[in-house]
Amino acid sequence: MSKSTAIFIYILFIIQLFAFQVVGQELHTSSKKAAKYYEDSKEYFRENKLPKAAELLEKAVEIDPNFLEAHFALGNALKLLTKDRPDAAEKYEFHYRKCIELAPEDRKMTPIYFEVAQLDFQKGDYKNAKDKFNKFLSMSMVNNGQTALARKSIASCDYAEAGMKNPVEFKPYEVDAIINAFKLQYFPVLSADQQMMIFTARVGNDLKSDENMYVSKKDGEKWGKPENIQELNTEFNEGTCTISADGKVLIFTVCEGSEKRKVIGSCDLFVSYNVGGKWQEPQNMGANVNSRYWDTQPSLTADGRTLYFISERAGGVGGYDIWRTRRDDEGKWGRAENLRGVNTRANELAPFIHVNGTSLFFSSDGYQNYGGYDLFRAELKNGKWTSPSNLGYPVNDYRNQMGLFITADGKNGYYSHEETRGNTILSSKIYAFELPEAMRPAISSNYVKGTVYDAKTKKKLEAKIDLYNLANDSIESTVKSDAQNGDYLIVLNEGSEYALYVSKEGYLFKSLSFNYSEKDGKDVIIDVYLEPIVAGSKITLNNIFFETAKWDLQDKSKTELNRILNFMKENPSIKIEIGGHTDDVGSDVANLDLSKKRAQSVVDFLSKMGLPPTRLLSKGYGETQPLNPNTSDENRAMNRRIEFKIL
Repeated sequence: MSKSTAIFIYILFIIQLFAFQVVGQELHTSSKKAAKYYEDSKEYFRENKLPKAAELLEKAVEIDPNFLEAHFALGNALKLLTKDRPDAAEKYEFHYRKCIELAPEDRKMTPIYFEVAQLDFQKGDYKNAKDKFNKFLSMSMVNNGQTALARKSIASCDYAEAGMKNPVEFKPYEVDAIINAFKLQYFPVLSADQQMMIFTARVGNDLKSDENMYVSKKDGEKWGKPENIQELNTEFNEGTCTISADGKVLIFTVCEGSEKRKVIGSCDLFVSYNVGGKWQEPQNMGANVNSRYWDTQPSLTADGRTLYFISERAGGVGGYDIWRTRRDDEGKWGRAENLRGVNTRANELAPFIHVNGTSLFFSSDGYQNYGGYDLFRAELKNGKWTSPSNLGYPVNDYRNQMGLFITADGKNGYYSHEETRGNTILSSKIYAFELPEAMRPAISSNYVKGTVYDAKTKKKLEAKIDLYNLANDSIESTVKSDAQNGDYLIVLNEGSEYALYVSKEGYLFKSLSFNYSEKDGKDVIIDVYLEPIVAGSKITLNNIFFETAKWDLQDKSKTELNRILNFMKENPSIKIEIGGHTDDVGSDVANLDLSKKRAQSVVDFLSKMGLPPTRLLSKGYGETQPLNPNTSDENRAMNRRIEFKIL
């Protein structure tokens, strides 16, 4: 239901309530004193003095507990007071229920049946909710937004009752008490290696309490004491953040602008980059991302180049919608686009894009659900989103569910569990759970991390790391190692074969190969040593592929061959040797011949692509220069290689 529809329905409901109050008719009470209190309350209604009106009506029903009109009016007054009086929610419900108990067949009770049905639905009492929605429809004389919502709610009741008969396995538990040390903590996000958690917290449970971001790092199997991110937190509120998989890019929400942090709208998204363990001064993400409306609840892809977030700006599908923006190679964020195909005419909140880049989790009240906001999942396939699916019961129930985070391996989830009373949040704690198979992302992910060094000086380097999918020679992700400490982390999705390149001007690129196409991947820690471009420097080309005992280049070798071409164009003065090497299987003569032919195949390809033959030398070494003893299949595989050497 869109915000405009909700407002229309609510206004219609209030009009009906007031109409019932002022219609000239004999009151359902024999007490003149109660009637006097009721009549006097009308003046306070007209003057919008609802607390005084409620006070008089409470006296009226105390005198006559069966005073229908007084219960009706008191329920109305208390409903309007729920924002200011947390106890009013329970009380107005009592008086509405009393109305339909006293006059179950009176058509004036039509809006009350709708209201009480919603209350039952919000409590997960689907049977009674359905009965009252049906009663409302049988009594209603019009066909409007209320009747449409009633029919939708009946369908949701049926959906919920059916779903509860087939629950998913769900055993949530509180994370370490050291994390849940605040009055409220929520919206947890983790780095891909699950060694760092950032979350938002308040020391009090009221909106006046300062909202800040905290970071906790793993100490063995336990979380360490959360620390205030002092570089980013101010005396104003900061929160609902997201981080890239390597923990180097952080985007968060700022709702109170300052001279240093100017905002465009009511809430804006800001970005900060971590260098050497310190967060840099955050910057407003600009008018392509932020609007003059509410922009918040960001979720960043693993490489920090695509951002999903929530906005209520014009041009959307419903009320709150999911939007997406991308960062180009120059670091500029493009104009945000609406995620059509996922958004509904109602509200979507709290998107989370898994590190695989294709599994989107979010909250919505626009699809059939169990009540309130439920968690849904959509998968990006061939450039289009699949129809969102409900994560099921009891992950979803009649309460609001949002703020979900799924780990890179797809095995565990984190979320914030809220306990509320009326409009007051009593507590919010971070919980974790093991994901049932049905909930897991379609593609799980692993990471490769380590530190980049100069191979000669052992100095830590900032380098560019590119991940290519060998199946279609397309780049899937690009990150940089830290400018000060040289560390990097990049995510690899299962089900594909990858080439990973680490490069820096003045150095030979490093070629790494990961085949996750037919087996489960694994997390890998690899320190990378880059060789300076000097005579004698060499690297192994790990993404050149041949069939067994053959020398014809496989198609998936093109990614590596193109990398060599680009390197040679960027360094026009160097000459290289392409050397072929084998294991010890077969005769010495056959292995030498095979190594020569394989090296020549690479040189021939490079020549055909325009490299002058004078810059290329082909040489075969056979089995004479093994990297490792030929004592295992793994060692032999490493000995079968093509090398690239500066002459």
